[in-house]
Amino acid sequence: MSKKNILIISYYWPPSGGSGVQRWLNFANKLCDNYNITVITTKTPNYQLNDITLNKLIDSRIKVVKISSFEPAKFFQSKNSSSDNFSSSGVFNKIKLYVRANFFFPDSRMFWINKVSKFTSSYILKNNIDCFITTSPPFSLNVIGYNIKIQTNCKWISDYRDPWSDFFQFKKMPMSKSTKNKHKTWEYKSLKTADSVIVTSPSLRDEYLKINSNTFLINNGFKKYNKTKKSEYFNLVYSGVMKSSQNPKNLWKVLYEISSINQSFSKDLRIKLIGNFDNEIITNTYVELLKKNIKFFDYVKQENLNDLISDTTCFIACDINDQKGGNLIPGKIYYYLSFKKYIIAFTSNNSDTAKIIKETNSGEVFNFSNENELKNHILELYKNFKKNKKLNINKNFDKYLISNLTTDLENIIINTLT
Repeated sequence: MSKKNILIISYYWPPSGGSGVQRWLNFANKLCDNYNITVITTKTPNYQLNDITLNKLIDSRIKVVKISSFEPAKFFQSKNSSSDNFSSSGVFNKIKLYVRANFFFPDSRMFWINKVSKFTSSYILKNNIDCFITTSPPFSLNVIGYNIKIQTNCKWISDYRDPWSDFFQFKKMPMSKSTKNKHKTWEYKSLKTADSVIVTSPSLRDEYLKINSNTFLINNGFKKYNKTKKSEYFNLVYSGVMKSSQNPKNLWKVLYEISSINQSFSKDLRIKLIGNFDNEIITNTYVELLKKNIKFFDYVKQENLNDLISDTTCFIACDINDQKGGNLIPGKIYYYLSFKKYIIAFTSNNSDTAKIIKETNSGEVFNFSNENELKNHILELYKNFKKNKKLNINKNFDKYLISNLTTDLENIIINTLT
């Protein structure tokens, strides 16, 4: 029996670095065992992070097609690469942000839409593609998917790594009411048109099920469990991107206060902050006071990151600071789980992130305003560290292995095709 032909459209693809590329790079590689896989991606990317070593991880059986387009995104970025540019002062920056929010719909990759829609529709018809998959953000991919579905009637699976109209960055942008409504309209239209919808969090699944009954949850995950090693230091590690809306201000304050009165703690404390950090984090008063304990790392290539953080005592995870809860689970949570090390997560108690920490029994959850309990908990963790009491998590998290998640994905593909 011949293999079915699956086409994946993803803006983020190697050499893109960061967490956004991992999901479909891993899925595409696994799907090659049972399907013929073609990936369409951009030839003219504007990636915030680049990691050329990821090119080596692409399965040779995958056919990659790259399509160029005009990329205006660089114009909207801050000169400081670690800033999210939402709180930039100055009239010119405010004008840029307003233009970005209201004149580039659904995002600054809008110039990719027509070219990819036209090329892919033709490609699908000429190459007997059985099903195509889009993954967003950028949300332009959903418009592309809608166009292709209308033009070809090919089976469409729409993957949402983040919510669309409720996207956390939209909440900080000067978006007009009409633009907000346009996002909601297109979100509804795209969801309604897709044959199947995939999301990465339970809350978003429950929300999208109201629009499309074929909505399924497939979490992000990890490829394998990683090796760990013991450290003589009390190592706290954050890896990834940290926006100002994720800043755990009380953590920096608590760590400094403990260090200032506990010489042993100050001597043992090491904080590794790896990745891209908003300027608000870098210039935080307590972060600066802790500078002898903190080391910032720029983006670390995936092949080197495992070793760098293998001696972690406790991982730090930060959701968006929103008391209403969140329908977005940071992808790094799953990467942390692969080390079976303790996690301190900053999020609201009713968020999907909190639920996953509690479900896996992998750490403790604190809201962003909780200071006293956080301090007591860190002191308790440090006490256990000094007693050489292991903070490792013994539970298995096999359900989040990419191999098992791909099985779930294949079931969705089969159901979509029948």
